[in-house]
Amino acid sequence: MATNSDSLYNVLYRIDRKPEMATINHIGYNNVVNMTFPDTTLVSEPNIYFPDNSLLVDRFSDDFVSKNSDILDRFQQKTREKDHGLESVWVTTAHILDKHEYMIELTFESSPM
Repeated sequence: MATNSDSLYNVLYRIDRKPEMATINHIGYNNVVNMTFPDTTLVSEPNIYFPDNSLLVDRFSDDFVSKNSDILDRFQQKTREKDHGLESVWVTTAHILDKHEYMIELTFESSPM
């Protein structure tokens, strides 16, 4: 469902073009970039892609990663270790009601050799 989402791409595109709209939260993982932004931000189908006080976790499809590797690579550069490939990119989203924020998190994994 979310793996090829135009809605999630649009959120990432807007954060990439206007980074001040989001806060990067360093949560201790080397291969993760976690971002929050105000829930007043218009997003397409938030009830599907940003569930209230719940996590939605999905793996971006290989096609999505291939088509959007430039933007995903720029987000990967915001992680603590920048050498995790784009072989698997996981996206986690949520709507944090008490903070009035949406959360989007990207996890980058490389294939073991």
